[in-house]
Amino acid sequence: MDAGELKQQITHWLQARPSDTDTKAWLQWSQRELAEFWQLAEHLEFKAEDTTRVCYCVWAQPEPSPWLVVSPGRVENYEKYKEVALEWAAQGYSIAIIDHRGQGFSDRLTPRYDQGHIANFTDYVDDFAQFMHGLAPRIGQQDAYLLGHSMGSAIAALYLAEHGQREPAFAFKAAALCAPMLGIHTDPWPEPVGKAVVRMGAWLNRKLAPNKPSYFIGMKDYAPVRFAENELTHSEARYQFIVDLYENEPRLRVGGPTWQWLTEALRAMALLPSLAPHIPTPLLVLQAGADKIVSPAPQHAFCKRLSHKGSRLEVIPGSQHEVLMESDSIRQPAVQLIQDYFQQPWA
Repeated sequence: MDAGELKQQITHWLQARPSDTDTKAWLQWSQRELAEFWQLAEHLEFKAEDTTRVCYCVWAQPEPSPWLVVSPGRVENYEKYKEVALEWAAQGYSIAIIDHRGQGFSDRLTPRYDQGHIANFTDYVDDFAQFMHGLAPRIGQQDAYLLGHSMGSAIAALYLAEHGQREPAFAFKAAALCAPMLGIHTDPWPEPVGKAVVRMGAWLNRKLAPNKPSYFIGMKDYAPVRFAENELTHSEARYQFIVDLYENEPRLRVGGPTWQWLTEALRAMALLPSLAPHIPTPLLVLQAGADKIVSPAPQHAFCKRLSHKGSRLEVIPGSQHEVLMESDSIRQPAVQLIQDYFQQPWA
């Protein structure tokens, strides 16, 4: 179909979406219209410098267009972002979404497939830089915007601080960081105790079993959690959509984090405040108002250090951790905030 026909078809797919309060109807829409939209996506991969296979997808407009690049959170995958891709495609964007190493369709990093593991957090950032290098010819002279969630927001912020100034060809016009992982809840321990426990556990793991990463205390392989017990979203429809993804495609499953992953995450989070002034890109930080996964205070501290005058923090009232997977009443205002932010004249 030509560009005009595709635009009409995208509008139809999106307008067919029912309210997420009707879980059955919403899931049927995801299996029909959303799946039809996704058939036009390209599923691609590249080899990182250490030969790890990193997968990504591209949904490209037939004509030159702005780009949305997505950096998902821990355990996430590009299949989870189909709805986000459709919404931005309806706004005329092309979309690219990476599966970070160790999750999605990308190579796993330990013999135990479900483990959430990373040797060095900088590996994520290096992969993202290589990802952008590969996308650069396709983006060309078009504007590009960055969307991150949780761990993916931390990766995005590190990338912007390290590459945003010295690689203008890959510069983003603006970025939105949803529920960024800048500090995590350490319950039941006070934060200093929790961090000390993680460091000690990771050290013991390296000494006693250097080639066998272990799960953090209480963590295990993937197992579905009942909706009533989840701490990620109020939307039963979107939550079931995610559960169905893992049921239908076991390769996407990721369980809890290892000691090493937590150690590296803490190291990255400790580094980010000092790097905030070096981020040249205008940032919209969306804080989930009812987040039980990441801490709000470090988000405020980070935003105060950002250098671009257009950067700001917005609280999404009532939102649990996954802002873009929330119920319509919470999610839609957040999506509109991001889309409006990307249209600001300084972006």
